[in-house]
Amino acid sequence: MIHLWEYDSRRIDGFNTPQQMSDLERIGNEGWELVLIKDDIDEEGRVTAIFKRAKLETISL
Repeated sequence: MIHLWEYDSRRIDGFNTPQQMSDLERIGNEGWELVLIKDDIDEEGRVTAIFKRAKLETISL
């Protein structure tokens, strides 16, 4: 059985650690797992975070 993944990217706070943790907790509660935070801070202090979560479907070999 092979698990399939879906991916998403979201902009989260890059400077304010309490806000960043709040953003990550909220997204994690949706079932997303953090994979990467890119080093692309914009003028609002937000960075791109990449997430993945398992799809409900699987493939049997």
